[in-house]
Amino acid sequence: MAQVAFDTPEHLREFFFAMIESLPGGILLADRQGNLLAVNQKAAQLLDLVGCSLQNKTCWGLLAQKFGLSHELAALSQTGGRLLCEMQASADTAEKRCILISRNDLQSPFLDVAGFFLSLEDVTFPALMEMHLDRRKRFAAMQVMAEAMSQELKNPLGSLELYASILKRELVGDPDNERVATRMLGAVRTMHHLLDNFVTFSGFPLPRMMELDMVAVLKKSMEALREMAGEHGILLESRIEQEEVILLGDQTLLGQLLLNLGLNAIESMPVGGSFSLGLKTLPPDREHGALVEIRVQDRGMGIAPENMQKIFDPFFSTKGLNRGLGLAISHSIAEAHHGLIEVESEPGRGATFRVLLPAGSGAATGISRGKDARADV
Repeated sequence: MAQVAFDTPEHLREFFFAMIESLPGGILLADRQGNLLAVNQKAAQLLDLVGCSLQNKTCWGLLAQKFGLSHELAALSQTGGRLLCEMQASADTAEKRCILISRNDLQSPFLDVAGFFLSLEDVTFPALMEMHLDRRKRFAAMQVMAEAMSQELKNPLGSLELYASILKRELVGDPDNERVATRMLGAVRTMHHLLDNFVTFSGFPLPRMMELDMVAVLKKSMEALREMAGEHGILLESRIEQEEVILLGDQTLLGQLLLNLGLNAIESMPVGGSFSLGLKTLPPDREHGALVEIRVQDRGMGIAPENMQKIFDPFFSTKGLNRGLGLAISHSIAEAHHGLIEVESEPGRGATFRVLLPAGSGAATGISRGKDARADV
């Protein structure tokens, strides 16, 4: 192999910049004081710096501006320091990206050259998965209690539903009392849905994986949710961006996930409000393959910051209704499909629940549409 000769400082400089541009991660190169010396294209893309002038800027000022940081930057004051930051993915979306920043110092034993570089890595998907693993550990101890409660309630609740149905039939022709019986029956059926959540949580079934059109599953769930929302004077909006979205999943469990998220939105909304269900496919990137995104967005009171890490915990509720299982079940269903669920919220401005599931097709997996296959979970 021929040896590369650096005949001039310009050749060496050109090689140096070619080297940092070829690195897979983002690089911010700075002198001892933090003044920027070079920024590779990957870092410019991650920080949305393409086309921006970086002359006379420091890396500290740049990070403070992009991430809204101040004293947190002290974590990068020494070599080996690491800092996990969040930033908005783009100006026209509320999605967040997780950027891991690491510091490494430079020192030459031959020349009076010193400084450091900051490496930037987009770790959005792995960071979300880590949060889900933490939640999973908290679930195990609560499943025994859920199983006991579901066994105790199932028989008497079935009797209540039977008696309420008989009473409603006998009151036909008496509008006022029939209306009361209808409300009683509706309350019993709501309790049945809650009991279904208990049963699912206490002994989570092995998903029956089939190739599904998620658009059809979502539309079917929306029919039921529209009726429930209408009873509360709430409007349900559809934001489906594609005619067909294929994935491998359990139709019953995914339907329960959609129902739980929809009911959570309905309970969060005032009379006359609205919420939306959206569906689209996200293209593959370096961290993961193509994903199916389900988005449920309400315009309710939002979630307090101190509750953001608790809302997926079993039996945690801020509604005073002693429920607290719908979101925990939704988390388990997403996890059983090798996906995840996250939430974004601001108090007084509603909440957005985002479910990410691996996309799939029969051509890629060898499973024909409609054919049953047990999941390997």
